[in-house]
Amino acid sequence: MKKFTSHFLIITLITALLGFTGLRFPGESFVRFICLLSGIALMVSCLDAVLLSRRQYRLRKKAKKVKVNDQQ
Repeated sequence: MKKFTSHFLIITLITALLGFTGLRFPGESFVRFICLLSGIALMVSCLDAVLLSRRQYRLRKKAKKVKVNDQQ
């Protein structure tokens, strides 16, 4: 999910510019809906990146602790 964060950001920005600038066209509500979905996906992917990096940090720290204990 981390690798899709930049894609979701770009999609969210483009659809926000198209949907909320006041331009009138037939697909305006569809573009706003896509903006909402991509914004939610962007938040989820950012949270996923943060949570996974913390989990990996804890696992590395735990592995170092076990390694040090085994050497003693």
